[in-house]
Amino acid sequence: MSKKSSLNLRKFYIGVDVGGTSIKFGVFDGSKKFIDKFSVVTQFREKNAEKAIVAEMLAAIENYCDNNKYGVTKSKIAGIGFAIPGPVVNNQVLRAVNINWKKKYDIVKETKKRFGSKVNVKVYNDANAAALGEYKETLKGKYKSICLMTLGTAVGIGIIINGKLIEGKSGVAGELSHLKVDFSEDALKCNCGNTGCLETVTGGRGIANVYNKMYNTNIAHDAQEVIRHAKEGDEKALVALEKSLDYLSMVISIIMLVYEPEIILIGGGVSNEGTFITDIIMKHLKEKVYITNTFPKIIIAKLKNQAGFYGAVSEL
Repeated sequence: MSKKSSLNLRKFYIGVDVGGTSIKFGVFDGSKKFIDKFSVVTQFREKNAEKAIVAEMLAAIENYCDNNKYGVTKSKIAGIGFAIPGPVVNNQVLRAVNINWKKKYDIVKETKKRFGSKVNVKVYNDANAAALGEYKETLKGKYKSICLMTLGTAVGIGIIINGKLIEGKSGVAGELSHLKVDFSEDALKCNCGNTGCLETVTGGRGIANVYNKMYNTNIAHDAQEVIRHAKEGDEKALVALEKSLDYLSMVISIIMLVYEPEIILIGGGVSNEGTFITDIIMKHLKEKVYITNTFPKIIIAKLKNQAGFYGAVSEL
């Protein structure tokens, strides 16, 4: 039996993960088996970015329905799940500061206009969706309590305790990337409006920020550049990387003492450096917590940049 003939092609699910650079789409068959993916550029620089981004997402799905080899049509789409980088309450995004999404906009209403009232629509914070993706697809129930930290262009944190996603009353529970960790007078301003947030000092941009600030330069453009030099023995790069990951370990220590997850998964572009990164994080974490000798495992997430759209369809 061919791979295609073994698929459930009577209906389909689409997972959508919105990032600062691109919007990634995952296509799943009727049994939630992943079959295809595609992407478009995020239109966050447009006026009324929230409206432009939603229009771009829905148009991209419609275009895919007109041009695919699996027989996906609008009438066969049973559900669409969205992962958005901002607080979400009752299926509505309140705002998403990193993509210029400034106000509440009804994704569900717009989606049903284009794909019919019967289509099931779920909206998640992107880090929460990614955590669900890893929890259900990768870990498959092996652990009941996990935390996923995505160290990409921005920083996202999703927490699942005893099988339940932690979201909070207004959708900001778990948004620890906006916890203030740098209290220096020249702490960098975050997109959220505060200064010194975790996101400003770790992740894809934050690691470079730490390097540039420490050495009063602007030569570091991204985390990979700093990490590469650190691995090659550059002492200045290693010191900056250690300082950045020390900030991260500070937040992990808080998560550990409040929720005590069994496992911490590190995702995003920085995770491509594997144990070089996780070993540094664990070293600093053990310097901060003395009340217990039981530490969570810190491992690299498996789904990489597909975790968001896997999670977005997981409960449709």
